[in-house]
Amino acid sequence: MRTLFFTILFIAPALFIQAQTMPDAVKKVSDKYACGSCHLLDKRLVGPSWKELARKKYSAKTMLKLIREPQPGNWPNYPPMAPIPNMTSGEAKLIADWLSKLN
Repeated sequence: MRTLFFTILFIAPALFIQAQTMPDAVKKVSDKYACGSCHLLDKRLVGPSWKELARKKYSAKTMLKLIREPQPGNWPNYPPMAPIPNMTSGEAKLIADWLSKLN
């Protein structure tokens, strides 16, 4: 019984957090463009959290457009994002696909 309690209390949340982490390919893109300097998984930093972004359900095409030409009106309570004009459509698709799987 103690083992089950310990597992539910300590191990299960850690496994859930680990399941919500960024895949290597997405992390590589995030690191390349320093996305992590403004976005955390589930907390506001400078920009919205990745989970907040996921709730917008942006398509890869829309996400790429907003990354290249940010629209501050979409996130009125945040500082404007700096444009990232050189992100490729493939890189934006990696991020969008990952975000579509976050809950």
